[in-house]
Amino acid sequence: MSRTPFFLALALSLSAASACDEVMDGEFGADDGLEFRPGGFGAGGVLLNTNAIGDHPLHELNRFGELHEDVQLIAVYLKIVYKDQISWLKLDEVWSEKGQLRGRIKDVYYKGSAFVGSRWDLATYGGGIGKRKMFIDKYRYDEVDGNHKYVFAYPKDVTYGLHYYTKKTQPIKETGMLGACGDINGEGLEAVVYEDLHVDMKDGYVDNEKDLINIACLDGGIGKSALWGFRPWDIGYYEFMGAIRTIRADYCGDGDSWTKPGTAIELEDKWGYHTFADPLLKTEAFFGPKGAACVTRPRRPEIQLTGVECNGAKLPDCKDAKLGDFADTYFWTKAP
Repeated sequence: MSRTPFFLALALSLSAASACDEVMDGEFGADDGLEFRPGGFGAGGVLLNTNAIGDHPLHELNRFGELHEDVQLIAVYLKIVYKDQISWLKLDEVWSEKGQLRGRIKDVYYKGSAFVGSRWDLATYGGGIGKRKMFIDKYRYDEVDGNHKYVFAYPKDVTYGLHYYTKKTQPIKETGMLGACGDINGEGLEAVVYEDLHVDMKDGYVDNEKDLINIACLDGGIGKSALWGFRPWDIGYYEFMGAIRTIRADYCGDGDSWTKPGTAIELEDKWGYHTFADPLLKTEAFFGPKGAACVTRPRRPEIQLTGVECNGAKLPDCKDAKLGDFADTYFWTKAP
């Protein structure tokens, strides 16, 4: 059972005794290898993130327009429609506050649905066209899990190239735009936004970096953390790194995911957000920001035969350990 109602309502459970990463299983399924890596589309594992504007990945923006990860935010405009006439209001400032985008023009402040239709002008470097536009097609506040959710999109323009992760175009119904995150039944997949969050896309290292807006798709490990109730402003940025590693079965703490979407797990955490529905299940692992301190039963049956090795050494068995027995571990998982 959970202390918070969102866990019961999310599409994360296969039964009363299990939860899973049930997102885009057909597209992001791994191959038959034992190590499910987090890299490009088709490589398998639970990816860190999947947001892209065409063939250019876009995970984080510096809100003051400084170049960051080959992307520069030029300006953000709010879309105003009056008597069938469209005008664009340029924001003097844009930021995120506890997952909600906010903006300001002089002494007037905007948030929530005011960002629907907003246009984000960007400069991109490192390949492809140099100027791109991103839009927010939809916004909603989900009262069940307490997250602000956005659908980011970009123009249906051949010069943008195929989506960096999915390698295809992802039309959003009844619009001339393509989804930046993914495609579920023709609808652009939602994302959450985090403030002051930097995540290294190679090793999954998390840092609190001022003035960043992190756009995290809900089919990736970074975005899923919010769905599972773990947000950096609530639990801390260091602990948030542990949540990402737990969701992705990043046993070695090096960015490699050892699971597949749709794999059932149970979870207990030090804050009491989740407790085991079936405490008799066998322990999978104890996770923290550095990965797993021990592994008893790997999440995937392909790995259970060989165990988990990190830097050439096999991780120890958890045996009769309890949450808190290991330093810097905040998550205890069990595998049905």
